[in-house]
Amino acid sequence: MPGDRGHYYFNHGLSCLFEMPTSDARRLVPSHLQPLEVQHERSVLSVTAFDFYGGDGGAFQELVLSVLVPPLVKPGDRLPKAGLYPFVVATSTEVGRREGVDRWRLPHLMRNVDVVFTEGDGRLSAAASAGGEPILELTGTSHRFEPAELLFHTFMSDAGGSYKADVTLRGESYSEHEFERGSLVIHPHEMTEGLSRDEIADAPFREQWMKKGVEVFAPLEAI
Repeated sequence: MPGDRGHYYFNHGLSCLFEMPTSDARRLVPSHLQPLEVQHERSVLSVTAFDFYGGDGGAFQELVLSVLVPPLVKPGDRLPKAGLYPFVVATSTEVGRREGVDRWRLPHLMRNVDVVFTEGDGRLSAAASAGGEPILELTGTSHRFEPAELLFHTFMSDAGGSYKADVTLRGESYSEHEFERGSLVIHPHEMTEGLSRDEIADAPFREQWMKKGVEVFAPLEAI
């Protein structure tokens, strides 16, 4: 229901951060937001894949491409781990897509995708495709797992205005490290056409992997 929190339960949530050209990032984010830079003219691409098994959207897989932006920090409020502007989202079901489009106003690829997760030897891979056409392959690795609760700010923008939602991730097992053991392969595709693929790092500078968790979306706030 509008105004309610959204709950989405997942087996795996994998998110890796890669250096990308700031020129790409500036084209992808709206003018009221600025991309974060890790060094001059190098911003941050977040590639995230979820394997949801229950909650408001039922069972579905999701792929999210985002640019990191500064969160909105207020005195006395909890400090968010990061601010994210998702510039395109894809899901494996229409129900999952309606949740993102109608409820959270996130820009979506308007057809189903397949996201296949493969776990083994401390690694998790997510291979995404649509109609047999490859989109990308993301691989992350584990370090030390422990329970965690993380707060993020997610920003949205459409013809009706600009919005923010607090997103909390809680999981039984969470690993985060900067050992650069993961990888990313990006294919030419409608979903990746805004990216200069050859100028994006193929190894992440940060890898985040959460197991058996829940993603909680707070109601949208106009900004």
